[in-house]
Amino acid sequence: MVEKLLVEASMCDRLQYQRAIAFSQLGDQLFDELADRIATRQQYRLLFEHTLKPELFQQIRVAAAGYICACLNSPIILSEAEMLQRLLEARNSLPNYTGTGLLMPKREHALAFNLFQKSVAEAFYQLGANDLIDAVDLPVNLRMVYGKTDATRLRLPFASSKCHSDVWAGVAADATVVVLPLFGDIDNITIEAGEMPREMELQAMRVMSDFDEGRDIPMVVSYTEAQLQHGTMYFNDARGLHQTIRRKTEGLRISVDFRFRRKFNEAYRAMVTPSIGGIEEDMSVPYEDWLKVGKETLIVFDETVEQTKNRQNTGAPVPLYTRGYRLVKLFDF
Repeated sequence: MVEKLLVEASMCDRLQYQRAIAFSQLGDQLFDELADRIATRQQYRLLFEHTLKPELFQQIRVAAAGYICACLNSPIILSEAEMLQRLLEARNSLPNYTGTGLLMPKREHALAFNLFQKSVAEAFYQLGANDLIDAVDLPVNLRMVYGKTDATRLRLPFASSKCHSDVWAGVAADATVVVLPLFGDIDNITIEAGEMPREMELQAMRVMSDFDEGRDIPMVVSYTEAQLQHGTMYFNDARGLHQTIRRKTEGLRISVDFRFRRKFNEAYRAMVTPSIGGIEEDMSVPYEDWLKVGKETLIVFDETVEQTKNRQNTGAPVPLYTRGYRLVKLFDF
């Protein structure tokens, strides 16, 4: 009887291992297909890069600076050095800057933000994989990471300084995470990425209550040469591990990030148990709707800066991502 149970357990372990490897291999196949269409460089299994045309990157930077300066109540677009200095000075007084690192658009910033959203979408559309894209986060995130942060934030359950997969916070396991550095000190306030063991990927595609739950999942391959560069988009499979690294307490890094899900991966999605809970909501909209923002529709935010201040004074929880928006049609025909 004992021998039979041991044999059955061994068979179960083998089946689980085979299923885990099949999941990893199928994920690689799908990710490689994206890379074949988009990448200008693919050095790693779960990360590839695309260097934007200079004019597209400049368009995004100008639009991002316009949005940031609107949040600073500047009547003009400031130089990068002055903008960064103003942001360092205003860190504790910007009502729409959250502890999660987002500069959240409010009613007063709608026009500037639409231009920013549109500039990112136009660059993304030119990457050459439009027929593979299913849904994309709306809005994109303008993220500011300061070199100096207090110890309390570093200990938060989902602090980005902890090594993690975004799936642990509720992101879909088949998502691809895109990061585009825009301004600031990307050498010393940066991101390090890598891989967990292949056989652990499938079991790790679950929601956790704290990134520390996954601390026993090792990063067995580190993408040491994947250094952030301005003008380069980084595409990271959701199975990948990553964390924020601060080598200096001065300065800040500003980047745009968003996630998308691709088409033709139903078998891959079906291998993962659907996530329940998680702190990250599904922010995605159909790709065709995402592309229309700033052209055929406007994304409008109802909350004002003053309302944001009042809400903060009540001690209400800080949202992780921007909700509370409406899409308004620009034309009736």
